Amino acid sequence: MRFFLPLAVFMSLPAVVLAAEQEQGGLVLDDVTVSAHPREEHDREVAHTMSALDGEQLEAAGLQRSEDLQQRVPSLLVSMPNPRYASYGIRGLGASSANDGIDGSVGVYLDGVYLGRQGMSLFDLADIERVEVLRGPQGTLYGRSGTAGAINILTRRPTFDTEANGEVTMGEDGLREYRGSVSGPLLDGVLAGRLTGYDVARDGQIDNLYDGSHPGDRNRQGLRGQLSWVPSEVFSARLIGEYAWQDEQVALLAGGYSAPTRARAAYLGHRLLPLDPYARRVQSDQPSRIRTRQNGVTLELIRTLGNGASLTSITGYRDWRYDTGMDADGQGLSIAGVSAQLDHRQFSQELRLADSPNEHVDYVVGLYYLRQRLDRQIDNRFGEDAAAWFLGDRPEVAGLPPDMIPPSLLDGTRQAFDGGQRSDSRALFGQFTWHATDRLAITPGLRYTTERKRGWIARQVSALAPLPPGWQLGQELRDLALGDNDYRRNSIEEHNLSGRLAVAYRLQDGLLAYASWARGYKAGGINLDMVGEGVEPTFDAERATSLEIGLKSSFWRERVLFDLALYQTDVDGYQVLTNRPGDTELSPPIRDNLINVPEVRLRGVELDGLLRASPRIDLRLGLAWSEARYRDFANAPCAPGSVQQLCDLSGKRLFNAPQWSGTAGIDYRHPLEHGLELFTALDYSFRSGYSGTLEGGAGSYLPSYELTNLRLGLRRGDRRWEGELWVRNLFDQHYIGSVQALLADGDYAVLPGDARAMGVTLRGRY
Repeated sequence: MRFFLPLAVFMSLPAVVLAAEQEQGGLVLDDVTVSAHPREEHDREVAHTMSALDGEQLEAAGLQRSEDLQQRVPSLLVSMPNPRYASYGIRGLGASSANDGIDGSVGVYLDGVYLGRQGMSLFDLADIERVEVLRGPQGTLYGRSGTAGAINILTRRPTFDTEANGEVTMGEDGLREYRGSVSGPLLDGVLAGRLTGYDVARDGQIDNLYDGSHPGDRNRQGLRGQLSWVPSEVFSARLIGEYAWQDEQVALLAGGYSAPTRARAAYLGHRLLPLDPYARRVQSDQPSRIRTRQNGVTLELIRTLGNGASLTSITGYRDWRYDTGMDADGQGLSIAGVSAQLDHRQFSQELRLADSPNEHVDYVVGLYYLRQRLDRQIDNRFGEDAAAWFLGDRPEVAGLPPDMIPPSLLDGTRQAFDGGQRSDSRALFGQFTWHATDRLAITPGLRYTTERKRGWIARQVSALAPLPPGWQLGQELRDLALGDNDYRRNSIEEHNLSGRLAVAYRLQDGLLAYASWARGYKAGGINLDMVGEGVEPTFDAERATSLEIGLKSSFWRERVLFDLALYQTDVDGYQVLTNRPGDTELSPPIRDNLINVPEVRLRGVELDGLLRASPRIDLRLGLAWSEARYRDFANAPCAPGSVQQLCDLSGKRLFNAPQWSGTAGIDYRHPLEHGLELFTALDYSFRSGYSGTLEGGAGSYLPSYELTNLRLGLRRGDRRWEGELWVRNLFDQHYIGSVQALLADGDYAVLPGDARAMGVTLRGRY
């Protein structure tokens, strides 16, 4: 791997915000007060690895999407082929959400409310106070337990001082971004409000050779309104209402063709596009469009009790609608199309009591309840080329011309998959910290969780035309490719006890050493898909046990912050999505089934740091090395095209787990006359290659890549206004953002990352 930045760019800590002023005794860095723990405390005192990304810094760097966060947090991997398949991974742990029955290993929260589907986080990060990324198992401080970590997104609160800000961005490919917010008092000293909105659009970057259209566009809007009521010093209330909308035409590009696909295309005389996703070309005979809509209401109540304890209530309701119609084959042939509608609704209630009865003790205890309801409808429709396509590699029809295969074998037929899931989660959690001495703190925590899930799925086949005389193979094709009408209902109930123990010792001023043990839990669930042979309709819970030691230090008169963490996490029952081949040559070769990997081990080292080199220069760097492997996976699915069905992957590297990742940056400010300031920044991130699917077939590998972004601008010293020119992906690096398996055994589609783009951004503040 190569680095474009000089060696002087040597330390970064996203968990801190730089002080703007020079103090006596030299330049210093300010600690960040974080709320990752419900009792706010300084990041340097937390015996846990975390990154806190300041909202203003994210805005300045142009990192306004959830998938951009991985450019600042090396241990974080975000895959967003579309909202339904969105997934987060931390330290190599975190599978795809393509099966609707799976929960994320990484819990995502917005203003304290857990988002039940990871695609619900694909809103614009507008008017954000900060984003906190906690690594490792969570459960003794949050309402929802997690095995890999948590992402906590906090929006800016209403203010009692009038303020407003706006931002306009224009760039290549018709990029248009508008963001703004206004905040101020509605009733002096008692009631304040805040209104935030955004509108983001960009033209498509992909050429559809079939009809000349340009999918791959962006079209997202959102609105957030807040009220803050502070009638007294001991009580406050915050009400948040949100709306977000997305309507985009999407396209996935060919990343790998299976042998059956090549044979079928040759039989039909169809020319497959070359495997060059960076050419950004598809041939799709029907548009693929995704629409999502999200509404949310959050009510936060905080009461200070007579003894000084703080009681917090967070009530949240959200509904999320996903609606899509897509070309299932992407071949420019009328083979299959799919439409899907998901309707997710959730209600959550969390109560927390936090107190420090004396200087030696503080604690947090809480109750949590979450109810989720998912309804879905999926409709597969087959076209006039489907029968010839699926029979094209069969020896018994190889001598027939394609037009001799009756299209009516499959043309017009439908597979309707209806289903749903209801889930209830209840938990009691708490964490206690004993400050045994001025230097030693011991923190135990426990969590008890009850999970109940009930789900159902039905398959109904319709619109079958009469079989042509003499086509017995047609009935076999229908039976195996379409299946029979089917219905099943399943339920699970689980109880779990997990916990955490951490010991922190201040070796000297500015140097904290800590060690922690944590046990995380993620409930089992229901395969919300028709399962293949050897796959159970339900899957078991995922449990992660993590050991971690680390150092947090500040030195050189607090101008340097440096963190080092070493960890090992053993995961039992890792929940993964597997795309197994069909039971026969004619049956559907891809089934999105959930299974449990018996044992996985994650080991790694993480280094973060930050340097204020001078009043004008800030330097940062973060590095992460991960060794993630299957410890026990003797009956794993083999790569597509293998002679055997099952392979032993024990000892092999885990999928979606790059070995190396890092981020670095330099910010420079130069004062000018008349109160003006010139500024520039260079941001860099890299990630080594990794497999994007469990089976690891040809075409599912994501090569290593590096991204470099450059900014140059002019602003007033008080930042009332600023303008900047920017270039993202400065060196026009070709890279793949995500990969997924498609219709055939060994076919893969990939989503390429954004090409180099240039533009201008103007910001104003009042």
